Amino acid sequence: RHGRLHAQHESLAAALHMEVAYGCNAIKSQSDHGNALLSRHSIVSFENQDISDHRLEQRGLLHAVIKVNGREVHCFVVHLGLFAGGRVRQIEVMAERIKRMVPDNAPMLIAGDFNDWGRRSGRQFALQLGMHEAFEQHTGQLARSFPSCLPVFHLDRIYLRGFSVKHTMVHAGPQFLKLSDHAVLSATLRKL
Repeated sequence: RHGRLHAQHESLAAALHMEVAYGCNAIKSQSDHGNALLSRHSIVSFENQDISDHRLEQRGLLHAVIKVNGREVHCFVVHLGLFAGGRVRQIEVMAERIKRMVPDNAPMLIAGDFNDWGRRSGRQFALQLGMHEAFEQHTGQLARSFPSCLPVFHLDRIYLRGFSVKHTMVHAGPQFLKLSDHAVLSATLRKL
């Protein structure tokens, strides 16, 4: 696959005994990068949609359907652009896909780097789709996730529909610094 040096998603999935879906967003000289979803549950299908707003930033929207206790859950992994106008357009594309492909009553998760420094576009998007942010629902505030060495900014989100939040956690510290320049977020959920 394009002579990749690092297939982090495959290594993590193998080590954790999980299924993996990957959407390549950019190919570099010796590697590529994109969005990945790891799941303990069966991944029924997945598709990566190019949502790049301009040629300098390759961005994608990974849409996977997983089967949890016989019910389909639509999962989206996203990394939005750095510019506010581009993020608005990318969110519009994501909302259009969701309205077209996800039944109104289907449980849904959206996670990723929203690059939403002003914390506006994510909230508008979530309200439009009847979703809640996991950390806001559980702790009353968004998680601080960037940079991973000293998380200060609220860039990463976990939006949900059809679930309640049992527990949330920001995983930071030296053991996580090699994974990403963002802190790792997790949420333990209960089906509504």
